[in-house]
Amino acid sequence: MKGMHKIKRGKSFAGVVLYALQPASHHKVDPVVIGGNMMGSLAKELIAEFGATKALRRDVVKPVWHISLRLSKNEALTDAQWSKIADDYMKRMGFSETHLRCYVLHDDKDGQHIHIIASRVSIDAGKLYLGRNENLASTRIIQQLERDYNLTRTKGPKASPAAPSPKPKLKKSRNEMMIEKRTGELCPKAIMQNALEVFLAYKPSTTEFVYQLVAQNIRAIPNIASTGRMNGFSFEYNGIVFKASQLGKGYSWAELQNKIDYQAERDSAFLFKLRASASESPNKAITPEITAEGATATLLLETGAKGSIAIGELKETPKRSYTISTFRWLETIPYLQNIIAMLKNLKIPTLKRPKKHKTITGMRVVEITPIPQKNLIESAPQSKRSSLSM
Repeated sequence: MKGMHKIKRGKSFAGVVLYALQPASHHKVDPVVIGGNMMGSLAKELIAEFGATKALRRDVVKPVWHISLRLSKNEALTDAQWSKIADDYMKRMGFSETHLRCYVLHDDKDGQHIHIIASRVSIDAGKLYLGRNENLASTRIIQQLERDYNLTRTKGPKASPAAPSPKPKLKKSRNEMMIEKRTGELCPKAIMQNALEVFLAYKPSTTEFVYQLVAQNIRAIPNIASTGRMNGFSFEYNGIVFKASQLGKGYSWAELQNKIDYQAERDSAFLFKLRASASESPNKAITPEITAEGATATLLLETGAKGSIAIGELKETPKRSYTISTFRWLETIPYLQNIIAMLKNLKIPTLKRPKKHKTITGMRVVEITPIPQKNLIESAPQSKRSSLSM
C-alpha cells in the first residue's frame, strides 16, 4: 500500500467529493462510500455535512484534507478491511473522532485504492487539525500499516536526493576532549549521543525509548509548549542537560519523531506525566517498568555478517555532591581557560593574589580624653587685653 499522491489541502469540499464519487470508464464498479463517520453517503449529503464544519471556522482558508491510498495490483480487501485500515491511518495521523471524514473506494485495472476526504475543522467547538510534516508522517505510518496488516511492502513515494535525514555528528569540543583525557571517561555529551544512536536503530515506541534511556541513567525531559504541542526532548546525564538539537541535528524533533514510533494521541498522557514529574522533582530519577540487570550495559551496533562493534560502555555513575557537580559543569563552559587568562593579563585584582600580606607586629593602647573648654576672655594674651582697654 502506498500514497498515490501527496496530501492535499483545499478550499472546496464540493469539488473533491464530486471527483471521488464520479463514475469513469476505467472503473470496474462505480465508486462508493465504504466507511468514515458521516451520516450521508450521497454527494450532496456529504457536501452539506462538510459545509457545516466549514461554517464553524470561516477564518480557515483551506479546511479540506484529501489523500488516496493504493494497494499493490495483486491485492484486494473487503470494504470492512479497508474501513478498519483507514480508521487506523487517520488515528495515527492525529485526527480525532470529531473530524468528519469519508472513505471512497475505487477499483480499476491497476488495483484497489481509496480516497480519504476529511475536514480539518472539528465539530467539537471548531478545533483545527494542524498537522506537521504530514507527508513524511504519512509515509512512515503506511509502512507501519503494511507490517501490522500483513500487506505487500512498498517503497513509498520516491524521495528527493536531499531527503535522507542528516547523520548526527559526534564532534567533540576542545573542553570535552580535555575532560575525557583528564578523567579517562567519556564526557556526558558523548555518552548521550552513543545511547541515542543505538536505541534509535530499530525505531522503538516513545515509552520504550524513554525507559531504555533511564536504564542507562539518562533522563528524557519532554519540551511541551503551553498549547500542548510536543516540541522535542532534552536529555540529562549526571546533572548536565542538553537539548536534543545540541547533540546533533539528527536528534531535533523534526528528525526524532520519524525515528521513534510516536503517536500523539497515545503518547500525550505519558509525556505530560513525564514532564510534570521532571518539574516537581528534577533530581529524582524515573524508574522504568523493565530494568536492565547489572550496573553496566555494553551497547553494540549490528554490522551484518561481520558481527558487531562496541560503541561504548555506559556505567552507572556514583552520586556526586552538589559542589563537585557544579565544578564539573563549569569545566564544560567553552573558552573558560582563555577567559581566565585574559582577565589575569588585565591584572584584575579579584583574580590576583597579593604577593605579600601585611602583618601586625605590635599594639598599644591610646586613651583619648576630652579637652576642657576655656574662657576666651580670660585666656587671651596680655597684649590683646591692653588693646581692649584702650
